[in-house]
Amino acid sequence: MTDELKRQMTNLTRVTAEKERIATELDVATKIQLSMLPKNFSVDERVDLYATMKAAKEVGGDLYDFYKLDDDHLFITIADVSGKGVPAALFMVAAITNLRNYTSALKNPDDLKIAIENTNDRLCMNNDGELFVTAFSGVLDLTTGIFRYVNAGHNPPLIRRRGQNFEELPMELNFVLGGWENWQYVQQEIQLEAGDTIFFYTDGVTEAANSAGKLYSLERLEQFLNECEKKTSAKKILEDIQESLQNFSVDAEQSDDITMIAVKFERRK
Repeated sequence: MTDELKRQMTNLTRVTAEKERIATELDVATKIQLSMLPKNFSVDERVDLYATMKAAKEVGGDLYDFYKLDDDHLFITIADVSGKGVPAALFMVAAITNLRNYTSALKNPDDLKIAIENTNDRLCMNNDGELFVTAFSGVLDLTTGIFRYVNAGHNPPLIRRRGQNFEELPMELNFVLGGWENWQYVQQEIQLEAGDTIFFYTDGVTEAANSAGKLYSLERLEQFLNECEKKTSAKKILEDIQESLQNFSVDAEQSDDITMIAVKFERRK
């Protein structure tokens, strides 16, 4: 009996140590992942930008990224990797790294589709886990206000023209990243004017559920956004939506990563 108790205590000690090791490694992974996401939102005086990412688990498969390709072109992307946890997080790192490499190598910042197609082909290579990424990427010309974009199977962003309500951005159907090699993506463009706002999000927003299993929904999101003051900052928009999500979900467990970006085009140069 004493020997059995000793064995149980030894096993418990070993299991506890293993759990602590895993928790420590996940904590490090979380910090590494978050460190890859930009935190300085003062990218240019011509645009008001803010972004947030809240993972459902210790590490997530959502990502956002933004950076200037040159003095007058701002690259913006939001993406959602299939699956959750560590595999999704690793694929997220591959996606964000390849997007950065191929966009920075563009000779013409407006040829966005080339970078997207190269990223897709690279993610298709050795994709034994059969993961994929839905992504929306765009390049905003800060001088002219022209916004060129490619949607790879992602939720269409919502746009509010100055003084109007939010509506879905016009969108051509494109395939996800990492799903089909040599896919030819369609690039689109719109003209932004001073005061226009674009809201990017992952489906963790609209599919957030309450304890009764009811979803937050796109309709509720659009209604909430339309009730925001027209002069509300990008940061305040995201903070208010996050509060709305928390009030809606109450004590229900978060089931998916929640990522959002708000971009307000302030003025032409």
